[in-house]
Amino acid sequence: MLTVDEALAHLLDGLRLTDAEPVSLADAPGRVPFSRSVSAAVDVPPFANSAMDGFAMIAADGSAARRVVGESRAGGPAAPVVEAGSAVRIMTGAPMPDGADTIVPIEESSELDGVVTVASAPSAGTHVRPAGLDVRRGEPVALSRLELSPSAIGLLAAMGIAELDVHRRPRVTILSTGDELRDIGAPLGHGQIYDANAPALAAAVAEAGGEVIILDRAPDDAAAIEASVRSALDRADLLIASGGVSVGDYDHVRGVIQRLGTLDFWRIAVQPGKPLAFGRIGEVPVIGLPGNPVSALVTFELFVRPMVRAMLGLPGDGRLRVSARVTDSIGKDPKRRAYLRVLVERDIDGYRAVSAGGQGSSQLMPLASANGLLIVPEGVPATEPGAVYETLLLGGIA
Repeated sequence: MLTVDEALAHLLDGLRLTDAEPVSLADAPGRVPFSRSVSAAVDVPPFANSAMDGFAMIAADGSAARRVVGESRAGGPAAPVVEAGSAVRIMTGAPMPDGADTIVPIEESSELDGVVTVASAPSAGTHVRPAGLDVRRGEPVALSRLELSPSAIGLLAAMGIAELDVHRRPRVTILSTGDELRDIGAPLGHGQIYDANAPALAAAVAEAGGEVIILDRAPDDAAAIEASVRSALDRADLLIASGGVSVGDYDHVRGVIQRLGTLDFWRIAVQPGKPLAFGRIGEVPVIGLPGNPVSALVTFELFVRPMVRAMLGLPGDGRLRVSARVTDSIGKDPKRRAYLRVLVERDIDGYRAVSAGGQGSSQLMPLASANGLLIVPEGVPATEPGAVYETLLLGGIA
């Protein structure tokens, strides 16, 4: 069996980055910039301005009283020129009047009958934000290779950037297979279940940064599966098949991929989700996930999520990991690395992990309740109460 790390290395090898597409700044949050830098269209700030409410004046006038000759406010008309012996009332963010070189805050001054006095002589440049303090016009500004954050969007807006190139979201097609699957809300006959994998995997793809395309569900029929796969090839950057990848009589996905392209079938030392199929049809990578919903979602987390992010130029899986102390003994296959569904909570010594419930590969409730996957290495038959394990966080911690 391959290890988790070996399988992931194979999956990431040779993946291509998506190309660029322009988006408006309003549509840019969470997207990944295509270029490593962008140049400012204007100085940020575009003019010298005040960092305080107070009075703009000339520092060389010392502690002498000044006549207040006008005011400067953000977005208001130009203030009078400040000359020796005069001052201009000014608001935070308002332009510095010509002639002034310092700001005295309101709390360090006193105004009476149009005359302002100061507690002590000011120094030139105090509380003044010069033009271009943050960014100079034309200056290249490095962009993080991560998703654009609200603060990055704010900076781009201040720089006058209305549109920028980002990586196109990878188009990920999802194919559910199985005679037993029915649409949500349809009557269930004997041995039938609702298709949970397609919506769950679609949500996982969207969370990872991909664009979801859900194919029509295919029965356990090789011709139908092949038709669905063929229909997706000209619009997919990655194809995911759920179910039908093992060695049973009705597992046709592997054979279809082999006929249309190349296929590796792996047994991975991971719990849940030992069987995994990976291949290519033309330039499109194809990955076959187990049909059990928990196995499908956990293997997506371990293998497909990093693939989607790699196509965006993003590193790793983007998940936080903490060390958590387990409170009870949870059994596992000693031959495989286990990803156990747990609730991670803050503790006086850091974090503790409590089993979220049953660890069966068909039990979605514990996974839906969990906010972490406790990583227990090979060679261990069960968690040891009080021991500390690396834990991959799926969500926040209360």
